[in-house]
Amino acid sequence: MKIGLFTEFSYPGKTEQQLYAEVLEQIALADQLGYDFFSITESFGKDLFSCSPFPLGLYVAAAQTARRIRFLTGIISMPIHHPAMLASQVAAADLLTNGRIMLGIGRGHPWVISRMNVNPAESAPRFEEGIRMLIELFKGDYVEKLDGKYWQVRDFKLSPPAVQQPHPPIYTAAATTPESAKFAGVVGQGLVQPGYLGIPFDLVRGLTETYRKNLPAGSKSDVVLGIHCHVAASREEAIENGALALSSQADVFLRGRLSRPVQTETIHTYATKSASREAFEKLCTLEKAKAAVAAEGPNVMAVWGTPDECIEKIEFYVNAMQPEQVMLNIASGSLDQAKTLKAMRLFAEKVLPHLH
Repeated sequence: MKIGLFTEFSYPGKTEQQLYAEVLEQIALADQLGYDFFSITESFGKDLFSCSPFPLGLYVAAAQTARRIRFLTGIISMPIHHPAMLASQVAAADLLTNGRIMLGIGRGHPWVISRMNVNPAESAPRFEEGIRMLIELFKGDYVEKLDGKYWQVRDFKLSPPAVQQPHPPIYTAAATTPESAKFAGVVGQGLVQPGYLGIPFDLVRGLTETYRKNLPAGSKSDVVLGIHCHVAASREEAIENGALALSSQADVFLRGRLSRPVQTETIHTYATKSASREAFEKLCTLEKAKAAVAAEGPNVMAVWGTPDECIEKIEFYVNAMQPEQVMLNIASGSLDQAKTLKAMRLFAEKVLPHLH
């Protein structure tokens, strides 16, 4: 089983320059410690949720010194990207990282795609059309004409080709939406599940089952399961740091969701995403996060504890869902860099050998 790390690239209390330097340091250390991949989200516009408009560019920069670790985009918002441009950028990044890109794609956060004047109500059909076009364009054949409802391509041949053929592995994100999980299975690609956002365990497990039921015959399951994690020498320290990280991240998410405009009932139905909003509301302060994790146990997918406790809790999720890869949200919210790096080292020393 592959084990990777994830950061939302949120930065309460930090400058943008400080944040980028810290994430590059995290990637370099993860490479040295033996983690399998590192994942960063994509976001556009000024807010504390994220400062990551170009994860592929950051990966190319990191790859010059981090020579082994793979890079997952977690996630690129397909509805706002032209498939031919995205395929070209991904292929170039795959070349520059010597075949280490993992392409995570999703519908995107409604407030992000709204900034690009894309109707969130169109996110699902744009997302599905975009992925199908990407897969077609990655084949590398000359395309005289390729028409969809939202995008058109003329006189195009992918250049450069990706190192990984026929294309880097593709993963669809499904946080709460069964349709996204089903689509990932139908097209035979991987699935990213951000359980670290406080999404209920049973919902995450149900999405996994939906994905696998819809895989074509002969296609292999490839589930990347996201879990919030903080390991420390004492349980008390792990809970304090983990709750600070998760609560500050949930608070940023909640403010983003509540502040965006609701234009129609259709948009409202998608944009409020009640399951995730409810999770953010119950996790958005330090004390709320501590109480929720203590009271609900594995239903809130937050693993905080000593190395032995983390092994036990992660193995519970692994046994329940059988993911092919686990992604640990270990650098989130307001947690400072020293605590993040300390947790990365302790996890690599005491926990990683039991999971690999």
